[in-house]
Amino acid sequence: MHSPLARVIVALLGGYIIILVLISSYRWISEEFPQRPAQTQKIERIQHTFYHKEALDALHFYHQLPKSERTAVFKKLKENLVPLGSWLERINNKSIMIICLGELHEENTRNFLAEYLFSKLRIDVLLLEATPAQLKRLLELIKAGRDYYPLLDADILNILYIAKQQNPDIKIWGIEETDDQQSKEIGPQNTRDQFIARNFWNKFESGKRHVILFGALHCANESNWLFKNLTNRAPHSLQKSMTNMRVLGEHQNGPLEAFTYFLDEIGIAKRHFVIPDTRALPSCIYTLFPELNRQTLTKYRVLIVFRS
Repeated sequence: MHSPLARVIVALLGGYIIILVLISSYRWISEEFPQRPAQTQKIERIQHTFYHKEALDALHFYHQLPKSERTAVFKKLKENLVPLGSWLERINNKSIMIICLGELHEENTRNFLAEYLFSKLRIDVLLLEATPAQLKRLLELIKAGRDYYPLLDADILNILYIAKQQNPDIKIWGIEETDDQQSKEIGPQNTRDQFIARNFWNKFESGKRHVILFGALHCANESNWLFKNLTNRAPHSLQKSMTNMRVLGEHQNGPLEAFTYFLDEIGIAKRHFVIPDTRALPSCIYTLFPELNRQTLTKYRVLIVFRS
């Protein structure tokens, strides 16, 4: 072992082990202390050129209408595009017990939710797209005073801080499908969302307002997804106090960008807004913006739009 070759081999092995330790340490630090991503925001008004023609065609149709019809469309749009602050006052005074809030897992969405929605929304029980073990870790990070940690690729801690500040007695649960439940998935059905629905009902408290923050598809009113599973199992009396919502940034979605461009061009003020009833818009909107209708308006009762 004292030969030159042996010493070279030992040195190489030692160097290899050191490199492995450094790589493992770097990975551990990256996972335990993720860095807040740099905020990069596009400022272009038109970011989805494929859908822009839809906006131009809608504007052409609108301006060809007789004045009386154009006025009626404008008035009905104004009535059904409610400023976010006004809508929050309304929703807090309503006896809605279950809100399925569908989001895109992006930093700008979570920033908007924390600053504008969870800072005002009355919540008794918050249910997250996290397993109980993941939620336990998140709550430990809050106790440790950490100010950033991603859940599904975007920060969740700020939402939790603000939700707890706004609602001191709030209960927070993770209702994502567990590994044990995943092992029991069978067949082509969306068993995951069935398990999530079961986990929700296990945490449900009668008379309390529950907000479910999940990916948008889970909250769509479509067969096999979470919201549909919830309504299928809910008593008829409770179904009346359930609603599903989608929150979208104006540039996160091409069909929505076309719609907001149209609104700007006809003179409706640029601001965060809510469509409290997606089936109450002027009838021509569903025809002029078919993809927005197909992707969002037919699947969610409420649409919350945040603007740049």
